[in-house]
Amino acid sequence: MSNNIIVYGHATCPGVGPVKGLLTQVKAPFQYIDIHHDLAAAAQVRGINGGNESVPTLVFPDGSTLTEPTVAQISQKLSALGYKVGPMAWLIGNSWRIFIALLVLIALLRLFGFF
Repeated sequence: MSNNIIVYGHATCPGVGPVKGLLTQVKAPFQYIDIHHDLAAAAQVRGINGGNESVPTLVFPDGSTLTEPTVAQISQKLSALGYKVGPMAWLIGNSWRIFIALLVLIALLRLFGFF
């Protein structure tokens, strides 16, 4: 059994980048598999997710899985596996949400004439 976490995803999924960034930040070994380029991996994801190709789907060394997990869910699982998950991991895991919030803030500031 490998110690790597398997991350199933595809290039157009916005959740994959933050998951990979979080795993990299905590130095958790992982293998990324693009289900659009690997038919067996796509079948594996469908098997895990009741026929759906929901990504990101993570498979941990203990056999447990997380599908479209929140940063809190991944952090809790990584902590249980012995990884130290600090605030930087939270920032990386939520980077796309932070980016969207900043865009909305800028739009509101422009709407109300602040710049």
